[in-house]
Amino acid sequence: MSIDQHEPSRRVTPEEAFGLTEREQLFDRVSHERFLQILSDPKTQVHALEESHNNYGEYLFVTLSRPGGKQRVFLTFYGLGYHEYRERWVHEEWYWYESVRGADLEHQRVPRDAARQQIDERHRECQASAERDTQTNRGRIFELLADLTDEDGAYSEMEDLPHWLLDADEEDDVR
Repeated sequence: MSIDQHEPSRRVTPEEAFGLTEREQLFDRVSHERFLQILSDPKTQVHALEESHNNYGEYLFVTLSRPGGKQRVFLTFYGLGYHEYRERWVHEEWYWYESVRGADLEHQRVPRDAARQQIDERHRECQASAERDTQTNRGRIFELLADLTDEDGAYSEMEDLPHWLLDADEEDDVR
């Protein structure tokens, strides 16, 4: 049964509307290639594209929607930026979350070609930066903990770890 054929009383989830795999749902992220597939799908509309920040760093935020029964289903993807705690450039994956619907957002449109051009340009910039940077022990341990728990849990766990475990490579000026 396609998304458009669901019974009217049933809410279509973002995972269904965007065809997210079990792994993409579990980790709340998709690969860069998968993101570009989602973006290029004719059912996908681009509503917003902006460089902004959250608690973890500065990223490119892209809000997309797809049909979901009576209403469109919105997801915001963010990537192509620097994750402060992981101490690395995020350019090979996109994190996602369900967007809050708003009248303004629903009526905004960004041409797909213009969005793709900005995404490709930002991807090249982040990829070049990633090749020059080195992740410290602190960043590697945070990334491991965040992948095992979540970003907030990893931040809390980092506060309890001994400094000798985190700062060894900082003393040797690895960065």
